[in-house]
Amino acid sequence: MTLETLYLVSQIVAVLVIIATLVAILWQAYQTNKIARAELTLNWWMAAGAMNQSVVDSDDKAAFMTRVFDPSVKLSRDDMTRIAFQMHTQVGVFQAAYALRRRGLVEETPFALSRHGMARFMGSAIARQWWRTHRNDGFESAFQKIMDDVVSEAEAAANAKASGVEKTA
Repeated sequence: MTLETLYLVSQIVAVLVIIATLVAILWQAYQTNKIARAELTLNWWMAAGAMNQSVVDSDDKAAFMTRVFDPSVKLSRDDMTRIAFQMHTQVGVFQAAYALRRRGLVEETPFALSRHGMARFMGSAIARQWWRTHRNDGFESAFQKIMDDVVSEAEAAANAKASGVEKTA
């Protein structure tokens, strides 16, 4: 084997090592992104769950939410102020989830579950009215469409319930 042949073989080996290193780096980046996506999904889901739990974590808060979901109850001015802040928070968290999902940063299934939870929250006529009043307050048009669909589904469910036709499990 000549020195020139040995040199060429070493160059081929060096190129193969560089290619293997690049593949390993790409694989590591892929794995890191998957882990980061899972962690972000979990963190967002846990924060949203804690926020939702805080809505009913006392007798006063639970009674308030019961009033919000009872169409026969006329809410006081204090209750209306309280629901306005609650709606900003609920819709804001859902919008954040939408933005994360749109960028591929959270998993689809938890977002779908969050959408379902938002539909249940929109079961309140007051919540639906709040959205209709505030939908043009700077929300992105694609998010408005999602929320409009959620509100329409909640409205249909509320109408079906009022007419005695309920969805069965």
